[in-house]
Amino acid sequence: MLKYRFYATLLDRFQTYLDTQAEDYFYQDEEGKWHKNYSETEDTLHFSQEEVDALLKQELLDAINRVPHEPSEAASRGTAFNEVVDCLIHNRNSENGSVKICKTEFYGVNAIKSICDGFEFLFDIPFCKSVAEYFKGSLSQVFTSATIDTKFGEVELYGYIDELRENKVYDLKTTSRYEFGKYAKYWQRHAYPYTLIESGMCTEINSFEFTAYALKGGTSRTPLITGVQYPEVYQYNHEQSKVLLKEICERFCEFLEDNRSLITNKKIFNEE
Repeated sequence: MLKYRFYATLLDRFQTYLDTQAEDYFYQDEEGKWHKNYSETEDTLHFSQEEVDALLKQELLDAINRVPHEPSEAASRGTAFNEVVDCLIHNRNSENGSVKICKTEFYGVNAIKSICDGFEFLFDIPFCKSVAEYFKGSLSQVFTSATIDTKFGEVELYGYIDELRENKVYDLKTTSRYEFGKYAKYWQRHAYPYTLIESGMCTEINSFEFTAYALKGGTSRTPLITGVQYPEVYQYNHEQSKVLLKEICERFCEFLEDNRSLITNKKIFNEE
């Protein structure tokens, strides 16, 4: 009997909750600026480990309960860019109701304008076309779902794959700065290939690639957004990922049961 339903990126939130140390924590001030928790000049921590744990727990619970939050420009830029790329790959108009896309001219240069969550972005056309060419022939935004047995009961894992081509899964990421191994602990690289194979959608997945783009531009001085590609590839081993997924799902189930009274989104318990 199905007892829990998790989308893959929710496991990433849980992993962050498990791993984050006080000295590695970033916090946002009242002006919206981000700061590292540890201050070398003051030789102290803004938040203690206990406070960091409490803050991360609340962020995780908010994600579980789907609490509305103000959109961030960085996240909206990533959503807009992903939709632009998919439109170019498949030569179609936007199918994402929250993203509007059109061609425009900026100081005599053609660009792709995308509006998402009230933010407006101008993407460089040659750059976007080169990204679309990289993913040429792929299936985009593929929904995948499968179950895994745990000691707490059956768990459904689900989510949308950005790009799928032959025996390889791609997840498109945007970032302001990239360091290799940035996405090593992200659970999509286990969950998406696992669900594809277990559901019968694919017989074999060989690898998973986080295709990261360090974006630059988008400022008043440099409005056109371009970027540099950083592929981060992981080989996929189905049996190994099955063990790892079972372990993280059981830890997450335990967290959910311990905090059941704080969870209003009963869909995660396969209720409602």
